[in-house]
Amino acid sequence: KMALGVVIDLFRRHSRFSAAGAVLFLATAIMYSYAHIFMIFWSFVAGMVLCFMFFGRNKNMMPNFLIMYNRKKEPVLDDLEIEALRKSCPVCGDPRCARHRPGLSILDLQPWTSLKVTEKVDMALSEFLELVLRDFVYTWYRDLSTDEAFVDEMRVSLRFIISCLIRRIKKTDLPTFIVNKLIKAAMSHLDKYVRAMESAPPGADLEQATLELYGSELHCVMKSRRTELQYLRHLSAEIFPYILPARSLKCKSLCALLRELLSASVLMPAIDNIADPDFVNNMLLIFLDESPMAVATEPPSHDVDLLAHFSQPRQAPTESALRLDLPDIMNNQTTLFRFMQFLKDEASVHVLQFCLSVEDFNRRSLNPDMTDQQKIDLHLEAKMIYEMYFKSDAVDKIQFPADVTAEIKSIVEGPPEGVTRLRTTTPLFSAYEHAYGLLENTFLPLFYQSDDYYTMLCGGRLPTNIPKSASRSAGKKSMEPFAAVSKFGNKLKGMLRSNTVDDRLLALYDDQEDQTPDHSPMEPYDEDIEDEIESEFIPKDLSAWRVAIPRAESRYENGKQYYVYIISVQRIDIREGETSGPSGWETTRRYNEFYVLENKLTEFHGETLLEDCCLPTKRIQLTKPSQEFIDSKIAIFEKWLQMLLTKPALRGSELLHSFLSPGPEFETRMLPDVNIGKMLKSVPNKLVKEKGQHLEPFLQAFLASTETTKPRQSKPDVIEESPKDKMERKISYPIYGNNAAGLVSTNHTEEGLQVRGLTGAADYLLYIARTVYKVPTWFHHAAMAARIVGKHALEGYLDSYLAGKIEQVKQEHLVVSLIHLLRDVLFFDNDPPRTDEDKRERAEQTLTEMKAFLPKLFVMVIGPEKLHVGTKTVFDALQKPKLNKQLGYVLLDLAILEFFPEIQEPPEMQQTDN
Repeated sequence: KMALGVVIDLFRRHSRFSAAGAVLFLATAIMYSYAHIFMIFWSFVAGMVLCFMFFGRNKNMMPNFLIMYNRKKEPVLDDLEIEALRKSCPVCGDPRCARHRPGLSILDLQPWTSLKVTEKVDMALSEFLELVLRDFVYTWYRDLSTDEAFVDEMRVSLRFIISCLIRRIKKTDLPTFIVNKLIKAAMSHLDKYVRAMESAPPGADLEQATLELYGSELHCVMKSRRTELQYLRHLSAEIFPYILPARSLKCKSLCALLRELLSASVLMPAIDNIADPDFVNNMLLIFLDESPMAVATEPPSHDVDLLAHFSQPRQAPTESALRLDLPDIMNNQTTLFRFMQFLKDEASVHVLQFCLSVEDFNRRSLNPDMTDQQKIDLHLEAKMIYEMYFKSDAVDKIQFPADVTAEIKSIVEGPPEGVTRLRTTTPLFSAYEHAYGLLENTFLPLFYQSDDYYTMLCGGRLPTNIPKSASRSAGKKSMEPFAAVSKFGNKLKGMLRSNTVDDRLLALYDDQEDQTPDHSPMEPYDEDIEDEIESEFIPKDLSAWRVAIPRAESRYENGKQYYVYIISVQRIDIREGETSGPSGWETTRRYNEFYVLENKLTEFHGETLLEDCCLPTKRIQLTKPSQEFIDSKIAIFEKWLQMLLTKPALRGSELLHSFLSPGPEFETRMLPDVNIGKMLKSVPNKLVKEKGQHLEPFLQAFLASTETTKPRQSKPDVIEESPKDKMERKISYPIYGNNAAGLVSTNHTEEGLQVRGLTGAADYLLYIARTVYKVPTWFHHAAMAARIVGKHALEGYLDSYLAGKIEQVKQEHLVVSLIHLLRDVLFFDNDPPRTDEDKRERAEQTLTEMKAFLPKLFVMVIGPEKLHVGTKTVFDALQKPKLNKQLGYVLLDLAILEFFPEIQEPPEMQQTDN
């Protein structure tokens, strides 16, 4: 079939030439007795074909004549992935849709949809993820809580990550990526090693010389182990927006935990093991093994949803009023109304209307004794449903499957008697399931996070002004603890006071300020105190106040003159005649009081709040200020107060409210007495009034003052390891040391000319033969001539060969074996470390197998000495752990950029080892 398709494609692209060739073939077949004459024409055709091959679009390269190895390089995608690639709206199917919310695709919310794996692969993957949670989450989370909600959320996030990765790998043409990018990067690495070997003096460290030759191309992770960990953290954070759900990205603690798990517990140990020369030798032995792959002894297990069992909550499901299923919502008028309001905001209420219309249609169509008139009415209703939701130019079109739309169209365009087919066939039910799934899987999760759902569960938000009478009846019972504590504080206040004259004067002053009567424990609690507390908790909206400073006046006190500013305040939220308070008043403030207010606002809310509305520098008053000086500040102070009232953070500020309200002089005062009752009443109130004050240092100091000093141990039994020491021990790996720290690199060295022009497997083989094995000149010329004819054929064969091997590796038993191998390396590596003798024996075996892998004809051409030198060069390049790590991270970056093309290549990280 593939060969026939290639021939048909050639005929279509060269129709005239193909037609002439067909006529010549028919003439030769009919007049076969004159075949010797027709050979002249056939020779001309053959010459034209060869010229086209040599001088056509492929320049001097002959196309792939092995047409059976022309692999189709388009990735196999399911319907949902194809729909996502088209970037069409999942609701109406319009690629230019501006009506519905972008990103409503089910793959964006649940990427595991329709993603199937075999049961054994799912079990192996679930076991591996359970070990990750056991060793890196439960070890510290069990000390904090026994609630599994956080771990259940992590399970869903891990399932989301795995699903996104699998889908992105499916979209990648792995054979092309391996040949064109990974192998080319490996050739560049080998070229640097060969050039370092040629330029380094005898006895020099080739690993160090190669790293120096990299120059500015040396990967940033080679600076130090700590930089390597930082790079992996940065890389993990870069890919999180593409592999995590949107709600998880808003949780910084979850992102930080997943970043540490991925970077420090998975990627870094995995790369350390992969770059280990002993591990590389083991992989080479597996690759060079000529025995066929293991054959499955059991039939493959059935397909299951990816990690569906792993992501199930571990806690017993409980009835929760905070989460309603879609049937519960649709069967309740109140919740259905809220859901419809949400869908109206999303411009998708027609999806719900379709489901309700189909339900009503099905109830009416179930009547087995329908009259002809009823059939006509149902047929008209079905036609109306089709025109509203199925037709291509419908305003409320829903993107149904094409076959379902075609079947319903044939029914509604037929006679009215055919409407009963909607009851006996599946198209209408399939359309209903599609729309119902759109509501349940796409819009319902968004509804749970909406303000409409919050309002439905918790009611409307509290108004800004609460009447005192309503607050008394609603909050009387809730304030009883404050009342009891207040009575206890008033009794304790009298016990703390002494009988000296000064103390009695202070007590008198405090009674005037507090106006809080003492109560005995048996005395009933006065409701006036409760009203006072409740009134203090009533929030004030200062943004509804209007301020002006019309003038400044001169006043006298004890024979001394001073100036005050008349501040006129008008409340636009209260009309004249209302009993809730005055609508306007005037208050007076002195020059210094404006700066006191500025200092207090800066202390409570920080300097950033007043960056755009600072007062001019306060003038040092060496002499009494004049009337002109006071008048010059009126406009400045007026504009400053007006700007303060526009700040959202100061809408309920008690400081600004006190400044603008009639009262005593606005200044800082010390509390004259210990008044526990007043303090316990006022501290929660102050926290409500001034939300911007910096309380964290105060609370920490207060908490520390309540703890007793712990006795110092004379001889500690166990010295706890510091977090820094734990991290250093975790990231240490003996064979890498501190990577290439302290390396003095040369200037940027351009890539060798021999590697820069390499394209394809044939060029890679020619480079190795010429540079590494030093083949004779005649053989090199013969290989270059063969390259003209066989380059594309060889690369086509290699491409098909790799695709076949990848398909074999995707078999169930091999995937399970790979997952178990990674599991054993990371979690069950309890075997005693391999000795140097074991590693040396494996290395010698690997070198021997590499020599035996080369074709015998090639060995005869180059001779045994060049065979040993060339193979030893490639082998030695893989025995340098730091070079392996450099190559490993280059390949990792290429894979990340291939799987996540949205990420630009990260800039060089400027980091220091702290």
